[in-house]
Amino acid sequence: MEQIGKRISYMDYWHFDKETKESLIRRLTVELPALRGAVGASQDEIANVIGVSRQTYNSIELQKRPMSWSLYMALILFFDYNPSSHDTIRQLDAFPYQLDECWLSGKMGQIGESI
Repeated sequence: MEQIGKRISYMDYWHFDKETKESLIRRLTVELPALRGAVGASQDEIANVIGVSRQTYNSIELQKRPMSWSLYMALILFFDYNPSSHDTIRQLDAFPYQLDECWLSGKMGQIGESI
């Protein structure tokens, strides 16, 4: 992974190689039932939040269907911003620390500047 000092723009914080993505997705997938329980949500409620059918979410939670990166991001943000699961998602090492680095470095202000 890149060093903090080598990142120039906010987009550098959002680049993840294939292996990193797969590792993060694996960590989250295994913990989905516990995280869903922590927030007290049904599979249907989580599915509605992330924009998939309950059947699709169920297949992902049961590890019968692979999770896409876009669904991973939707889930990780949902669980990170939910007070009932925020600490847990961080302890599981399933939240990409690079996103925090981007926020903390002040690079988020560059978004409007680059558009």
